[in-house]
Amino acid sequence: MQRKRRDLVIALIVVALLAAPGASAQAPAAIQLFLPGGALPGREIRFTVTGSDGRVEVLFTDSKGKYQLSGDQWSEREYMIAIESDKRVYDITTQRFRIMRNTTYVPVFLRPFGGVAPPPKEIVDVSVYDARAPAEARDAYERAMKAAGENKAEAAIGEFTRALSLYPQYLRALNELGAYYLKLDRPNEAISTFTQAISINPRFDIPRLNLGIVYNRQKRYDEAIKVLDKLVKDRPSLSNARIQLAEALLFSQQTDAVMEQLRLALADKNLESSVRADAHFRLGFLLNREERYAAAAAELEKAIAINPRMTLAHMYLGRALVNLKRTAEAELALLKAYELGGSSMAGAQLLLGQLYYQQQKYDFAQLSFEQYLKDMPGAPNAAEVRSLLEKIKAAMKEKRK
Repeated sequence: MQRKRRDLVIALIVVALLAAPGASAQAPAAIQLFLPGGALPGREIRFTVTGSDGRVEVLFTDSKGKYQLSGDQWSEREYMIAIESDKRVYDITTQRFRIMRNTTYVPVFLRPFGGVAPPPKEIVDVSVYDARAPAEARDAYERAMKAAGENKAEAAIGEFTRALSLYPQYLRALNELGAYYLKLDRPNEAISTFTQAISINPRFDIPRLNLGIVYNRQKRYDEAIKVLDKLVKDRPSLSNARIQLAEALLFSQQTDAVMEQLRLALADKNLESSVRADAHFRLGFLLNREERYAAAAAELEKAIAINPRMTLAHMYLGRALVNLKRTAEAELALLKAYELGGSSMAGAQLLLGQLYYQQQKYDFAQLSFEQYLKDMPGAPNAAEVRSLLEKIKAAMKEKRK
């Protein structure tokens, strides 16, 4: 009788452990689709998934856009999901994703039909969206932020998606998820997430700025210009957007427009100091390139005053000062650039060699050119520099006679 009771107690303990939260095996991952404008689908949606092994599956979500990835076929590998357009609300959408051991959710934001979502019926302040978030969604958001802070990527993405499945217009969660994708170097997912946020509230400036930043990182400068130009027209005081727009314009060879945006950004008294230093540097670089050396030197000196360890600013300042015949100051700037940057600032040694050669300080010129060749043995002008070194050695030999 005693043995039977003991066996019953053991059985009850086992049942209790199995029923305890977190004690069971993790639920299978799920794909969750979201419509542009911040809504879940209201019907089943057909989609195709292709695995990295070549296997193709044609599947349907449930009536709220969710598909549970249950079954042995969903192993840890990369997949491609493709959804055909409904020719009304969403466009053809494709996305790569990887299932990992701890994946819980794969969010897929359907592209707006025609590239732009229809304007929402009302545009309200972002804080209003936050206030509307149900408690369960807010809890999931907090768990996501905690997991992101602990570098638990799949857990963070899963909880962000859970929050959005409970409240698809959770703008704060969308922007944080996009920023987290950017941190993880997953730019395509960041783009779709920021685009989703903009489709809900086109006046939400942060995802618009972030979208421009991603386009710049991907060297998609025309798209960055389109997003950021509209943003600075809507929000002229948003100086960080002007800095990003200047970067996109620079790579599109629109120099005058770049300098205009940089000057407008620098007129903002509240511009963050690190951003201000960078803006002065970029402006100085462009003025140097246009051979406006006095103006270039003034901008580069301002950049260095804010950030004395900006190595490139010292080197370009040295170049400007050489052309202004301010040789003593140029030498100091170039020596500082090399002190800070070492072999990565080999160009500073080249400029020093040229400066010393012009001054007939052949021993110093020789040392600088030799250091340049040591730092950059495969430099395109290496043969020219070696030839100049031979001339220097000959001149020094002649001088000794």
